[in-house]
Amino acid sequence: WVFDAIRDIDEKHRKLLTQRYASGAKLQYRGRWLMLEVTAGPVVEVEITCRSKFEVVVPAGLEGVARLEAIRTAFDAWLHARALRDLKRLGHRHAVAIGVEAAGYRLSDAHARWGSCGRDGVVRTHWRLAQAPAAAMEYVVAHEVVHLVHRNHSEAFWALLGRALPDWRERKAMLEGWEADHRAV
Repeated sequence: WVFDAIRDIDEKHRKLLTQRYASGAKLQYRGRWLMLEVTAGPVVEVEITCRSKFEVVVPAGLEGVARLEAIRTAFDAWLHARALRDLKRLGHRHAVAIGVEAAGYRLSDAHARWGSCGRDGVVRTHWRLAQAPAAAMEYVVAHEVVHLVHRNHSEAFWALLGRALPDWRERKAMLEGWEADHRAV
């Protein structure tokens, strides 16, 4: 029974990975669904480049579930790097604009929120925001930077956010729409 159960799990796992990390599949980046083109090549680890599509080169000889898991792991690392770069760039821009300084910028993997700003002055955003439209990510970053000044959602908070990001309502709606679609996938 145990061996049958493990085989069933492996088959389900393999189907899921095959659907998401093979040539022709699409993955989301900055709110757009981009096609994957996966090829084997003389590389030591998975390499990813992105222009109008994701070009993924995997080590020759890497096959099956190991290949798919390596691609998934590489994509997660690639998205982390992009999310952190964007968080730092956007956070610094908004901090300078409103005259504050964050103690740092970090990524999170929180289950219930897209961003936070702790009493330690560190602005955190979820790394999966790299998949959201860029305008939605900027809304989250600006929102958290404003919390460096106002630790609540008072009228003063919303007024400062409005000065920092005049179209924050549209961006918030964009985030909520993306989030609803993202959960459905």
